Amino acid sequence: MTTGSTTPHRAFMGVMGTVCVVLILILIGGWRWFFQDLSKRQIIRERARMHEARLRDLEKLGLDAEAGILSDSGAPEAPIVSLQEMAPKGAGVEGVVPPPSEFQDLPLQEQAPDYVEALETIQGFWKALKVKDRLPYVYNAEKVKPLMEDYYERQGETDPDHTELKQKSRFMLDGKAEILYFSHASSRPTGLVELAMRRGANGRFLVDWESLAGYSNPAFGELKKLKPVEPAQIRAFVRLFEYYNYEFADSAKYLCVKMIAANGVDMLYGYCERETELGRWLEGQLSHTRKGNSMAGYTLRIAYPENAQSDQCVWIKQVVAARWLILD
Repeated sequence: MTTGSTTPHRAFMGVMGTVCVVLILILIGGWRWFFQDLSKRQIIRERARMHEARLRDLEKLGLDAEAGILSDSGAPEAPIVSLQEMAPKGAGVEGVVPPPSEFQDLPLQEQAPDYVEALETIQGFWKALKVKDRLPYVYNAEKVKPLMEDYYERQGETDPDHTELKQKSRFMLDGKAEILYFSHASSRPTGLVELAMRRGANGRFLVDWESLAGYSNPAFGELKKLKPVEPAQIRAFVRLFEYYNYEFADSAKYLCVKMIAANGVDMLYGYCERETELGRWLEGQLSHTRKGNSMAGYTLRIAYPENAQSDQCVWIKQVVAARWLILD
């Protein structure tokens, strides 16, 4: 074979070798992409399956997964004001349900110096970002300081949103506490955020922070972890509901109350026996909540059954007040 005939052959073999290497690399890359894509598809399908399962679980609980708050197909009704609702019907039993509240309307007097000062106090409260800077604007600051630190810093909660002013009034509650009251439109389950002001030791109107925040101790999430059998005090939006399970599966024996935390997301189911003073009182007070979006703000004491089978079903031991404002 001559030198002239071997050169083209070697060139051809070089080209073919390069083509083979390129094809092998393409095949390797293609297989990697195929298996990576297959793996991604499996992950996506698994996430979709888990998401659908979560949606079904939330629907069973009456929650809207997208909004994070209660959903109801019924026509909306006027919200029930938790701080200034009508006095409960019936005197109740001391230690189990609250006695009727007495509301005495007072002139608002919007030009009065204490009213103007109260508006400045509200503005100062909302503008202050740290707990220590808010203390001059809150009622009973020494008591609520650790509660505010727990709420904002440990629980990670935030202030409720508030927009359009809906209502303002001035009244005497139970003959011993003068209240300056404001309500604003909000994304809370009732559609309102309510701010009550009480006279402090210096005579100024100050923000009642506990009722504004709807403070519960422990918080709902912590309650589910601890499952305390000793009563704990909570604030919640409440309504009659139909969910019977675990220790409380007997719907003929137990009355069910859905309890939603102030943040509109966390939730518990509370139970008491129907044929008790507490059961009859709750059924009478909350009869208007069976339909639509109506609910009320209550302060309650709850406890878990011994060896609780679920973290969401609790005993209702006491209704402290048919509102979030507690007079101390």
